[in-house]
Amino acid sequence: DNGRGLNTERIKAKALQNGLVTEAELEKMTEAQIHKFIFAPGFSTAAQVTSVSGRGVGMDVVRTNIDQIGGTIDIKSVAGEGASVTIKIPLTLAIVSALIVEAGGDRFAIPQLSVVELVRARANSEHRIERIKDTAVLRLRNKLLPLIHLKKLLRIDDGATTTSDAENGFIVVTQVGSQTFGIVVDGVFHTEEIVVKPMSTKLRHIDMFSGNTIL
Repeated sequence: DNGRGLNTERIKAKALQNGLVTEAELEKMTEAQIHKFIFAPGFSTAAQVTSVSGRGVGMDVVRTNIDQIGGTIDIKSVAGEGASVTIKIPLTLAIVSALIVEAGGDRFAIPQLSVVELVRARANSEHRIERIKDTAVLRLRNKLLPLIHLKKLLRIDDGATTTSDAENGFIVVTQVGSQTFGIVVDGVFHTEEIVVKPMSTKLRHIDMFSGNTIL
């Protein structure tokens, strides 16, 4: 929405009026946290109730329904510029093409849609892993690409990484949105069409995974 954005002051006043928060709590809250009050039941900043607004049920119903299917909704607003609403809905039983990789002795699937290319890094070669202030980067066609190790990301690193391992490895060059980076893995198997099931309720707080499958 490229309109006026959310009126933070009106939201704060309405939240106090409805008893959703105290003034002391409000002072400690960020603007983003204040904006989330619009999802509260019966919350509206409209001056009067009409057939299409003012009842405070629209955004509440949206969030409730998204929560029921295990999704999330977030809103970012800049006064005078507009607001953007981001809705994330989990995969149900989707079939996706994935690259199967290995890390720490286990297999994981990376969506093929995000994979740009595969690189085998070797010391003293054109494609080599370098370090800048203790941060690993890949020199790929004279460009530096930030690297993340899948084992460390998933906290399954046994700490037994050798100097040779640090300089050599399989790298999945990945692009997510406008960001391009490399994921260092122990091995690469093949691409496969997999059936993705949503994470169970108890595991949905782990934002590292979008779903699970049987390999």
